[in-house]
Amino acid sequence: MPLNGLQSTGSALSMRNCKKWGAFKMKPSESADLVKFEGIISELKRRGVVVLTHRPTRWGYVVDAVVPSAKIVILKVPDITKQINVAMSQFRDLINRLEDDGYQVAVIPRNRMSPEEIRAFCDRIATEPSLASA
Repeated sequence: MPLNGLQSTGSALSMRNCKKWGAFKMKPSESADLVKFEGIISELKRRGVVVLTHRPTRWGYVVDAVVPSAKIVILKVPDITKQINVAMSQFRDLINRLEDDGYQVAVIPRNRMSPEEIRAFCDRIATEPSLASA
């Protein structure tokens, strides 16, 4: 599948270029966010909830996860240390558009989450009224 309009021949994204650009270096906060996100997705799937990840919207945004049967979108808070005004403006715009289309938006908290907090977050998703009507 093409990446950003380029054919994925491997030449543009060689291992050497990825290392040169630092593609394999993750900040500790990014790693913790990934573990938290994967924990939430795993818990929902364990409960039998169908979760689709990294789904494009018709407005050009990509949402982190969506529960189609309940019209719930799960978003990670963007890293706002860079270009804070632009990032938050786009994030708010995405939330407004999703809510206007009838989705409930669940934003994953920025701080660390224990397994109990992940289960509580998933409880809120699994018990939403729209899920019962699905």
